Amino acid sequence: MIHDATEVKDKMKDELQIVTAFDNTVRIYAALTAGVVETARQLHDTWPTATAALGRILTATLIMGVMHDDLRRLTVRIAGDGPLGGIVAVSNRRGTVKGYVHNPQVNLDLNSLGKFDVGGAVGNGYLYVTKDIGLKEPYQGVVPLQSGEIGEDFAYYFMKSEQTPSAVALGVLVGPDGHVLTAGGLIIQMMPGAEEHTAVYIENQLTRMPPLTTLLEQGMTPLRLIRKVLGEDTPLKVLDGLDVRYECDCSKERFIGPLLTLEPNEIKEMIKTQGVVEVRCHFCNKLYHYEQHDLETGEGTHA
Repeated sequence: MIHDATEVKDKMKDELQIVTAFDNTVRIYAALTAGVVETARQLHDTWPTATAALGRILTATLIMGVMHDDLRRLTVRIAGDGPLGGIVAVSNRRGTVKGYVHNPQVNLDLNSLGKFDVGGAVGNGYLYVTKDIGLKEPYQGVVPLQSGEIGEDFAYYFMKSEQTPSAVALGVLVGPDGHVLTAGGLIIQMMPGAEEHTAVYIENQLTRMPPLTTLLEQGMTPLRLIRKVLGEDTPLKVLDGLDVRYECDCSKERFIGPLLTLEPNEIKEMIKTQGVVEVRCHFCNKLYHYEQHDLETGEGTHA
């Protein structure tokens, strides 16, 4: 939803908390990601609907990245037939994430609830999740999109691909000038041994809870969000907490490798017609320039 505020805070505290409750049978992840999403908006010049869609996926992917201790790299890809054209996000166990949307300048009319029409922008398609945990082949799960609203789609993935009943709430609040005012996410998972009455209680709590962006706008910390859902008297055990951020790890060395796999004649033709070979990083838009001697020595420069 679009908010009436006219400015955004210069510094946004992005953090994630992991908590268990109900004798370790429920695990809760809560994250504040306004800085992450605003960084992505600035890097990719996304319009409001695209900002909301990319922000939700960045937040969910960021949370998923810290769910597995042995995870090296998590890649989430939304392949939809809507005007966004697809979204990619990559995270890791350290709390960093990066991502991009194929068509960033998409802004649809608000839906009937007065919220961003992310489902209409994403369209029909599939959610792909690839996990690199150091094995010979990465694990990949794929499920059809349920609504394109992202939260429901991730919840469906957790249930179908990981057999973990989960509630997923994601929110991005954008100002009239397009800046991100606040963003965050909440994922609640039922672990082995969880009882039915616990699931019913949490479901009722979520039903009564105000929209996530409303709570985020009030300045709630991740722990306050968790207590709002579970109830003030529910005992909690904090497992971990970490700062999170948008971070791209591209480099001239990383990009030159694929270039060197091209046929020599193809490289020569590119140099002849263009003067240099240019490669742009999808995640941060940094532009790398490679001249003929760079490709011969395996080095490069970036703009």
